Amino acid sequence: MEALDRKGWAYGVDEGGGAFYGPKIDVKIKDAIGRMWQCSTIQCDFNLPDRFGLEYTAASGEREQPIMVHRAIFGSIERFFGILTESTAGDFPFWIAPVQARLLPVSDDFRPYCEEVAAQAKAAGLRVEIDQGSRSVGKQIKVANQDKVPLYAVVGEKEVEARSLSFMCRKDGGLVNVGEIPLDEAVRRMASASEAQSSTSVADVLLAPDAA
Repeated sequence: MEALDRKGWAYGVDEGGGAFYGPKIDVKIKDAIGRMWQCSTIQCDFNLPDRFGLEYTAASGEREQPIMVHRAIFGSIERFFGILTESTAGDFPFWIAPVQARLLPVSDDFRPYCEEVAAQAKAAGLRVEIDQGSRSVGKQIKVANQDKVPLYAVVGEKEVEARSLSFMCRKDGGLVNVGEIPLDEAVRRMASASEAQSSTSVADVLLAPDAA
């Protein structure tokens, strides 16, 4: 409680719910249907150091018993990602999306430019992929929407000649046409949106890059 008070964080006391080996702090997360689950936790363990007979030499030269601290960042990793996926319905914020942007080449003639764009984006720390299916642009767009990719760009002759990208972004379950942005600027704005680690739509950042 003193640690939480020093941080100024609100908390509740779970009377009778403490572990037998020492005090702990649990972070509970509400899932998509309102149930509470323990995820992150940090706790002191006064039991195992005693059972294992653990000792260390203190600065005073005396032999002392350590205090063991257990820390679980996510708790059960499967539970954490299950709650995250259900709560977002797979429509992840840009910064945490497994695939942040997908490039949709109009034909194989434009694939080399897509590969250049993907390499530049990946060098900036972004997770970008190229649609690998031999399918029409309409089908590529449909699949990107089904996959809930936050950002996609159709790449054709216009974009290659201008060295630009024309984006469509997901926002509030719909799509926003961001329009054409020069390649270098597009990568910079995407990187800013990702680094911000915010729930703000990437469309807002691309349209108003100073907001990043």
